Amino acid sequence: MKPLTHQELTERLQARGLKCTPQRLALYEALTASHAHPSAEELYREVKALYPMLSRNTVYQTLEALTNAGLAQAVRSGRSHARYDGNSDAHHHMVCLSCDRVEDFHDPSLERLAPPSRLRRRYRVLHHRVEFYGYCRSCTTRNPRATRASIQKEDVRHG
Repeated sequence: MKPLTHQELTERLQARGLKCTPQRLALYEALTASHAHPSAEELYREVKALYPMLSRNTVYQTLEALTNAGLAQAVRSGRSHARYDGNSDAHHHMVCLSCDRVEDFHDPSLERLAPPSRLRRRYRVLHHRVEFYGYCRSCTTRNPRATRASIQKEDVRHG
């Protein structure tokens, strides 16, 4: 997806009662330029270099506004913090529970998933996304015993 222009971003934020400040624009640009799914803290450090007066509160408020506007997604990792995705095109994620790496992927068969009829009767479903959780090759290669133990715990919990 092509990032929004300054004018388009301004209009989206104004529709939510927010101004398009230089700091918010810089956060949006940093987020859409990244394919690493940065955390709020990583975005804060990157943009703070350009805007020394930037507060963490501004970062969190901006990420919430971008998420609410459909311009970003929060991806929950195996840890307590979220990572953010500036790609608002329909896609899915693979999340490593060890290193928090998040990888985008597209799969047409997942686009065709439909919720069960009992849910469709109670909800008007607008969209969905799929997130797979597991261990990347680097983590399983680097520490096979730890990832094997974690996988066995998960098997017991879900088995």
